[in-house]
Amino acid sequence: MNKIKGLSIILSVFVLTITIIVYLAYINVLYPLKYVDEINTAGYIYNVEPALIASIINEESSFDNLCLSRSGAIGLMQLMPETAQWLATRMGISDYSINKLYEPQFNINMGTYYVRYLLDRFEDEYTMLCAYNAGEGVVRNWLNDKNYSKDNVSLITTPYKETNAYAEKVLNNIDRYNTRFETRF
Repeated sequence: MNKIKGLSIILSVFVLTITIIVYLAYINVLYPLKYVDEINTAGYIYNVEPALIASIINEESSFDNLCLSRSGAIGLMQLMPETAQWLATRMGISDYSINKLYEPQFNINMGTYYVRYLLDRFEDEYTMLCAYNAGEGVVRNWLNDKNYSKDNVSLITTPYKETNAYAEKVLNNIDRYNTRFETRF
């Protein structure tokens, strides 16, 4: 009887260990976390929650700094070259080149600056994320349309399914990234 009880305990510990390993692998695949120092630094400098930055990066590039979209967006935070040039001017970056968008620290710093810029212009994260995805001018037009905004300040939806899904997914993943930053597994 003691032998069976001992084997049962060993088997339970083994199953629990395997379950934890599989869960951690699952979390690391779905919610990767790289460039923690760069994200934390940019978040601190621009007063943007690191989990928001990581969630944007995951949705934009899955943490692939060499990512290039069909539309021409580049790097971790998928910055369009024209937007990046405009940001470089605003940020006083004199040695900007398009190739710098592939550098993690540069891309995260510039992308986080852009997130802060948009957060300062829009009252809620959903609307800001719609602007990050579809463009500030497009969002301003939607805010003036009662089909998308009831108060001309915050969006309730957009005519773009992709933008709606993008904003919702980034927002839903912030809590998971908060946990990732707290536990660092």
